[in-house]
Amino acid sequence: MLEENLYENEDPMWQTHMRTLMKRKRSMEIVQIIDSALAEWYGEQGREVPQWKRRDPQWWIDYLISLDIDPRNP
Repeated sequence: MLEENLYENEDPMWQTHMRTLMKRKRSMEIVQIIDSALAEWYGEQGREVPQWKRRDPQWWIDYLISLDIDPRNP
């Protein structure tokens, strides 16, 4: 039996579920990469790593202000 034929007979709900799980896994990998990069960069700068995993964008403005950086200046 060919491998490509194995996947033709799979349940569509299972395929949807697996696609969702793979997307979540990829999102978690991306978060880990961002965390590592931020920890490395801020560690080299001797600064505290910002808690970037927030839904409210106001945290970024507050963070820039705490560093005495104008948040309106790109």
